Amino acid sequence: MIIADFSQDSIGSDPDVSVIIPTYNRMAMLEEALASVLSQQFDGIIEVIVIDDNSRDRTSEIIRQKYSFVHLISLKQNVGAGAARNQALLKARGKYIAFLDSDDLWQPNHLKSQITAIEANSRCFGISDLVIWDLERDCKHLKLQQPDLKKYNSPIHHLFVSTFIYTLSSVVIPRQALNEVGLFDETFKLGSEDCDLYIRCLLCGYSPVYTKLITVTKRKHTQGQITDTKNFKLKKKYRFIRISKNYALAKERFEIAPIRQIYAEVHAVLASQYFENNDFFHWFISFMATVHYSSLKYALLSTVSNIKHRKYCQIATNLVKLPKKNNYSNPK
Repeated sequence: MIIADFSQDSIGSDPDVSVIIPTYNRMAMLEEALASVLSQQFDGIIEVIVIDDNSRDRTSEIIRQKYSFVHLISLKQNVGAGAARNQALLKARGKYIAFLDSDDLWQPNHLKSQITAIEANSRCFGISDLVIWDLERDCKHLKLQQPDLKKYNSPIHHLFVSTFIYTLSSVVIPRQALNEVGLFDETFKLGSEDCDLYIRCLLCGYSPVYTKLITVTKRKHTQGQITDTKNFKLKKKYRFIRISKNYALAKERFEIAPIRQIYAEVHAVLASQYFENNDFFHWFISFMATVHYSSLKYALLSTVSNIKHRKYCQIATNLVKLPKKNNYSNPK
């Protein structure tokens, strides 16, 4: 593996992969994420782009001092992850684009396995499985990232209702696909911009390829993550906006459920999430919305089924070991 040194511009040819890492006030975790990039067992040239989204923890200063190979983009105001990634995509030169959140980690075989899978197929993007590490509880569980085709009739149906891709850090996309579908929609926030991008890839004929390898660690913590329950209301808003935006084209190109059914399924999923978090006021609102778009019987069965499914997944997943911590020096 060769790291393209941005400070010296020593690599004549374009990189094979551009690694895009947005960050905001997570310097300690960012350094660990960078170490996991440097550990990659990939035979090619990697370009590393870090976007400092107006951090207050000296992120840009430290990156300049310690990581001269990084192409650093320092933003003057906080714009959010989607807009920050777009800034990097305008600069990225790689044939493939690999995203890594600054609080996530890669196993050494991540890029190699993803790109091998993509190159063995046409018009596709790669998705790996991952480990979710709850730092507060110090526990880990496996997350298999594939659509539930027993419950939904297609991947795009699943993406309309919720998601089966839990972090963009597990995704590698050919640059050509992004040239066709466009950048992240900056009107979306809280991770909804990621899901919207996956939907647009599917609508443009790019299919997900599942490596079925556990090559990503997603760290769950308290430093302003989008999974915070206080964000449920906004995530609900963006979910319905992306359905409205993409449903008509999806109906033309895929076998898709009626839109009232999808609305009912979204409200049922939200109801179960509110119930699990003991937010009974918003649970009742989502439950009644489920009834409105379907029936009382469906609302009851769906809520119970969703809660059982989520608890089953938490219990049934096996504990797995994280990558061993290694010490890496900066490339010279």
